[in-house]
Amino acid sequence: MRLEKIGELAAGLIIIAAFAGQSYGQTTLGARPLAMGQATTALPDNPWAMFENPAVLSEKQKSVSFFAIRYYSLPELTDVSAALAYPTTIGVLAGGAHHFGKIFSKTRIRLAYKNSWNKFHYGVTLNYNHIKQGGGYGSLNALGINVGIAAEITDDLWLAAKATNINHPKYGITINDIDEDLPRNLSIGFSYQLSNIALFTADILKDVNFPISFRSGLEVKIIEHLKARAGITTKPITFAGGFGYNAEHWGVNLVVQKHENPVLGFSPGADFRIRW
Repeated sequence: MRLEKIGELAAGLIIIAAFAGQSYGQTTLGARPLAMGQATTALPDNPWAMFENPAVLSEKQKSVSFFAIRYYSLPELTDVSAALAYPTTIGVLAGGAHHFGKIFSKTRIRLAYKNSWNKFHYGVTLNYNHIKQGGGYGSLNALGINVGIAAEITDDLWLAAKATNINHPKYGITINDIDEDLPRNLSIGFSYQLSNIALFTADILKDVNFPISFRSGLEVKIIEHLKARAGITTKPITFAGGFGYNAEHWGVNLVVQKHENPVLGFSPGADFRIRW
């Protein structure tokens, strides 16, 4: 048991060093968004949009989705999450939960609302964040608000923007006098349906504490229902790729992500979605 705990702590140190201060774990959820370089600000039909830009939640179908990813092939660094989107006559209601880690763990719960007028879309997310610190160091909680907008310029072109934690939330002060801000960032992006077989997405993201990051992705139809994806990010540099098979009422997506740090291995993930 002691060796297992030492291993988990060592894995935690690895991921903290890898992100060089961005030790919040993965903030982009879903195999399709990850495979497309995390360029999600204007990504249409994204069931995980409540964790990014709620304005691009789908208004067409109800859906429930499940996602898991293992960072750098380390069992101690496993993400699991679930999302539900439910369109109604007054807008889209959505909820989601995300859990990361063991000894040091993070749990996020999201409640989102999205609506539209003509071809203008808008949404807001209430996000509860809980961090549990092992070794008797207690836990931290914070409540944030995310907002997003999107516009369908044409049937093929979407422009969008989103802001994270606009209320400037902080984790509560613990016995160790830790007073930490939640990450705050602003992104703008677009998606363009290049043809009936290809979709291109791109984002520019600025975190208040880190340099500007560029993200982009490409999704290509191979055969009916089967698509291939690839993406890249900067600051930090990551590469990703994957496949997705999506029928009328269900879909499964696979992704593999690679960080620029040569010490780190590959991060495989998968999600499953049911629509009705």
